[in-house]
Amino acid sequence: MDKQIRKYLIWGSAGFALFILLDFTLLFAERGQLNSNIDTFGDAFWYMLVTITSVGYGDIVPVTMIGKGIGYFFILASLAVLGVLISSISSIIQKMIHEKKLGFRGTDFTKHIVCIGWNDFSRMVVNEVIEASRRVAIVTNNKDDIDLIYEEYGHEQVFVLFADYHNLATLSKTNPNESSEVFLSFSNDTESLIYVINFKKEYPEPNIVVAIENHKLKDTFMTAGVKYVVARNEIASKLVASYVFEPDVADLNIDLLSSAKHDEDFDNQQYLVIEKNPFLNKNYDDAYVALKMKYNIVLLGITKTIDGKRKLIVNARADTTVELGDYLIIMVGGKMKHRVEKLFGIKEGKICCKE
Repeated sequence: MDKQIRKYLIWGSAGFALFILLDFTLLFAERGQLNSNIDTFGDAFWYMLVTITSVGYGDIVPVTMIGKGIGYFFILASLAVLGVLISSISSIIQKMIHEKKLGFRGTDFTKHIVCIGWNDFSRMVVNEVIEASRRVAIVTNNKDDIDLIYEEYGHEQVFVLFADYHNLATLSKTNPNESSEVFLSFSNDTESLIYVINFKKEYPEPNIVVAIENHKLKDTFMTAGVKYVVARNEIASKLVASYVFEPDVADLNIDLLSSAKHDEDFDNQQYLVIEKNPFLNKNYDDAYVALKMKYNIVLLGITKTIDGKRKLIVNARADTTVELGDYLIIMVGGKMKHRVEKLFGIKEGKICCKE
């Protein structure tokens, strides 16, 4: 038995014994006395109960010195009882608030992004995800991050969990199996690889996205179960090389990779083809022309699932059919985003979390 529970049982038993002892003492002192209405054990019990709970009906009162002394004791005890109750309730409320702040009470987010590891790189990723109107569950091992994260992003789109990264059971509070992706942001590739292996054992459902330093480890991470592997140095080197001999192309790529924050910005987006999509069962060329002429949207490509695998087809053949479950990849201005979502009947981004 837990020591704390044993302590409560001992003190509770001692208090109950003292209550019964004083009850009998009060009865013996008051029974048969002139003007006393405490004649039974029930009368004495009732008097002490209403006194210690501060109810104080006044229907039963002691008349002897011993009875009044016991009454004084229970009046003072009632103050202690109220103090303990108020303190306990306050402590419970404070604990609930603290647990909610640390994320221990979990979240009901679904089709969200789980970001494990909080640093400058993951902050930039979350900024883009938030701009795309997606919700994010962030796992950090630093308590000081919590207030700063909520201050920056608010509570509507972000949930923060304070936890040891390697306590995988605790991560269930981020609802990972209902997420669209889990993004892993550690500075060490070896640590990331070991983490992926252990994470997939505990949570086999979600797709994992990992940012790594060494591009040569891409295949290793893919074999371990990672869905998408991004090599930071590889992307940086390609952008630097692009700036050297085609800076305008590099600027365009940076602009299109970023979420559109203003009406004049452009953004590459993908939309799942659902039954409401006006281009369902139409040719790629028809969709291309209609989007450009009517909405000034450029259709860049289409993603199809072939033999259970996703395949991106850039600038597809004219007779390619837009089918249910495909994704349309488009370039669109920031001011058109809400109009496009209304047109396609769905928000941007990959919807299915179990591929």
